[in-house]
Amino acid sequence: MVDWSDDRVAALSDQDLKNLLANAERKAVAGVIAQCKAEIEKRNATKPRKAAKPRTELKEFEHDMSARLAAVGKEMAAKYDLSEETAKARSAGVKGFKAHRLLDAKGYAKLGGMQRDGSVAVDRYISYRRGKDIVSLSVFLLKDAPIEAHEFHVIAPKALLDGAKPVAEIRPTATEAQKQSADSGLAFKDLPDAAAAFDAALAKITA
Repeated sequence: MVDWSDDRVAALSDQDLKNLLANAERKAVAGVIAQCKAEIEKRNATKPRKAAKPRTELKEFEHDMSARLAAVGKEMAAKYDLSEETAKARSAGVKGFKAHRLLDAKGYAKLGGMQRDGSVAVDRYISYRRGKDIVSLSVFLLKDAPIEAHEFHVIAPKALLDGAKPVAEIRPTATEAQKQSADSGLAFKDLPDAAAAFDAALAKITA
């Protein structure tokens, strides 16, 4: 086999370098294999990496709110037993019952259906289910609306909310296909007030 110096290997084009590596591996020439891999690593290290795109203001807002909702969820989980096991045990006899995970797999607020289908700009929520009842706390922003127009929604059965309004008033743009998790809700402009209503609803559903 040809005597491959480091300089000679370095002078090869990317494709020729790959071909040489393949030949060396086929013939089990350890020295040349090591030279080729070292040169490939060197070239990869000098290639400019694609810079991560900075988050848009809207995405930054969504990320921040998802974290803040998750913080509320963790606070509630420390106050009430919101485990899936307890929810299942207390929902025995409810056909097709499926417990809700309070947060998503990464520990943030979950992605709501209306954001998933692109009909609103932001729909992130945390939720708890027991029996047939679901209580959720979400941040909601209509499409093309300024970020300042966002609202916090607590959606739950009417019996669990004081002063509840029909959910159609809270989310008038929701279609029949975008069925909401309960028939009633409350809208707030700030998170602490919404969190307090969510807390009160959880106190009732877990009692």
